[in-house]
Amino acid sequence: MSNLRLINETTVTSANNISVTDVFSADFDIYNVTVSNLSSDNVSHTNAYVRLVNSSGSLVTASNYDFARLDMGAEVSSFGELKGTNNTYMRYLANATDQTPEATGLVYWFFNPFSSSAYTFVLQQGSSRIANVFRVGKGIGVLKQTASMSGFNIGLETTSINMNSGKIRTYGLAVT
Repeated sequence: MSNLRLINETTVTSANNISVTDVFSADFDIYNVTVSNLSSDNVSHTNAYVRLVNSSGSLVTASNYDFARLDMGAEVSSFGELKGTNNTYMRYLANATDQTPEATGLVYWFFNPFSSSAYTFVLQQGSSRIANVFRVGKGIGVLKQTASMSGFNIGLETTSINMNSGKIRTYGLAVT
């Protein structure tokens, strides 16, 4: 029997960003989130980001996010390191997305998001196909706030581009 418990399944429809709320609780300290077949409505690709949603249901937009990512493209001879501190979101903690049939797949691990006495940490890995080029990446992020979070938000940096398909599944990890 698996220690992962399905909490929520969200279908992505036409939106620039999507919030998955009321999924973090005192029931679990660690959450696994999978994003499958995420694609956009535009032939130009755009970077994606992650934010957290606080217990009041509001996006956390303060400049308290740090992130780092190793970007590994099949067409380049060396990998790219992307990082930032004191940002309003965790940039690059989602692979860029492109128009169907090219898509992105992601896996996140959120640690202690519901705790009001610890920072929320995120591990990410993902793959995508953009302009017929395969890319993979791994990243880490942190929200430097000790506040209870109830969910997360995935969005696209280019506001004129929308996500038009995908599934987001949130699981709690039962530790026995």
